[in-house]
Amino acid sequence: MNRFRFVVFCVAVCFSLFVGTTSFMPETFYSSAVWSCIWFAVLVLLLVTIFRSSMWKNPPVFLLHLAFVSIISGGFLTSIYSYSGTLHLSTAQPIYSFVDTHGISRQLPSEITLVAFNTEYYSGMTFPKDFRSEVAVATGDTMRISMNHIGKLDGFRFYQTSFDGVGGSILSVSYDPYGMVAVYFGFLMFALGGGWLLLKRIRLNSRTILLVLSVVGAGLCPQKIYAVPAVSRQTADSLSYRQVLYNGDVIPFNTVAMRLTYKLTGKNNVGDLSPEQFVVSLIRYREEWSKVPFIKVKNSKLLSELNLNIDGDYVAVDNLYSRDGTYLPGLIYKGGHGNLDGDIIKLDEKVALLFDLWNGKLFLPLPSDYPDLRSEISISTEVFYNRLNPTKLFFICSILISLILLLSLTFHKDITLHLTILIIGMLALLSFLCKIYISGHFPLSSTSEMMEFIAVVILLFADYISYRRFSILLVGIVMICVSFLFLVAWLGLKDPVMTPVMPVLASPWLSIHVSVIMISYAILGITLPVSVTAIAVKSQRERLTNLSIKLLLPGTYMLGIGIIIGAMWANVSWGRYWAWDPKETWALVTLMFYSIPLHRSFRLRHTPLIYNIYIVVIFASIVMTYYGVNYLPSLHSYK
Repeated sequence: MNRFRFVVFCVAVCFSLFVGTTSFMPETFYSSAVWSCIWFAVLVLLLVTIFRSSMWKNPPVFLLHLAFVSIISGGFLTSIYSYSGTLHLSTAQPIYSFVDTHGISRQLPSEITLVAFNTEYYSGMTFPKDFRSEVAVATGDTMRISMNHIGKLDGFRFYQTSFDGVGGSILSVSYDPYGMVAVYFGFLMFALGGGWLLLKRIRLNSRTILLVLSVVGAGLCPQKIYAVPAVSRQTADSLSYRQVLYNGDVIPFNTVAMRLTYKLTGKNNVGDLSPEQFVVSLIRYREEWSKVPFIKVKNSKLLSELNLNIDGDYVAVDNLYSRDGTYLPGLIYKGGHGNLDGDIIKLDEKVALLFDLWNGKLFLPLPSDYPDLRSEISISTEVFYNRLNPTKLFFICSILISLILLLSLTFHKDITLHLTILIIGMLALLSFLCKIYISGHFPLSSTSEMMEFIAVVILLFADYISYRRFSILLVGIVMICVSFLFLVAWLGLKDPVMTPVMPVLASPWLSIHVSVIMISYAILGITLPVSVTAIAVKSQRERLTNLSIKLLLPGTYMLGIGIIIGAMWANVSWGRYWAWDPKETWALVTLMFYSIPLHRSFRLRHTPLIYNIYIVVIFASIVMTYYGVNYLPSLHSYK
């Protein structure tokens, strides 16, 4: 790398880092003239680069750069021509205009009137599942607006935001006639250009050695359980098939018991008790269980702050209350702004579920003449599926296959596991079809289900490339991705969501967005151990560097697609595709960091040591995007 290229490389890295540091600045910075000038300079630089390099001779690369030109241009158009505000509609009262966020009165294209506002609740619960407004337009048409379903009228878009509690509806309104079109056109060009470039480089023909040390461990030691009365295993098993109403769904008691046991204890069994035995014993012997430490608390600092001198990481309900009945975690809760508040909220959720169980509110046993009872075959299938836990089995099989394939490269053994992969793929597909039969719909309502679905699809793809005798390295890397997806799906089952989600989150966009982002992190994450090994083992540096470079394109492309899906979901839900939220900002920074080595002009691939050091350092951006932003004021904060 000559001096000029090195200077340009440093400027690109510093600019990416600068974009990340803006997440620590006031939100007003993003609407300042300085910020606009910076991105205008980036736009001009992109255009100059495209024309000076005759980039149109390489169509996929040309499309990728045009995509960013279109997206940045769309951002400028949005900032100039768009406006947004809030509408408060009351029944039978026509609205002609609204006041935007800058205090300017804006005329609507037509008079609109709220005909009816309805709240849909989860069956058997008082928690809202969806908000829906029926709005009449002066032209005679009717708009039906709900969470994740937009109402459209002559370029205006209406979003269901909230309600006033007295029959009125609160809508967000947005008008963006030019910017959104340009941005979405850029999204399309990015998807096409990146996909085209990826297809050109999909084959990995070099026989490279991949030295990745995988340590998979878990604390499987059984916890100590005091002597609490419990029902017999035979009685508990007979209750497994009893149908109950839980979160609006009819499911077997076995499913509720397993989810609650996982949630409270972090394990699928409590000592020698099955989930059914544990939950029934909790219900019958509340006073005895209140003294038993079975509630899992992962954060030892939280236990220390609560002054709980406990051997282990389990607490009893009685430990959480003082003698005068004061709830101790509430004394150290800082309103969501403290470092421990996230763990306190998780602990609160467990305690709330436990009290719902004791007060008979967690689930409702159904009588035999209930009209919506499921068939015995469906219930038996679900109980069998729960006890088999196929997701865990598929993870173990996938990780073993990937390690066998990748380690075989070390010994230059040309092996094939096509039949084994085929069998596992067919069983995984059968397992997912079984979930469809159990749930009665395509199960993509949670991140765990979405991860499992993508894992099944990629597993079938792994079988195809294995059958066609593609590189063993390619098959091995694909199987690593499969095992990672099954691992995330399995971990999701170990910490199930037991409360209904907010209406805005009840969207398939969420699962798709998170899944694609996690796949990109998985692929880019593989480059970390590869680059660490390349730095440490000089004799293998060049070969490992080539492998790492080949992983960059699919990982970066998937990250870009994940960001695009997130932007489209935000546009559907909130009426804006980008808000410079810290999570969004750092995802963009990560995309920029990993895109830099893909530019041939920097010639990083010709300096393996510098390249691998760079890859190791920029992995911190993934850590910051996934974890660090939780400590910033963000819509995506998961503390």
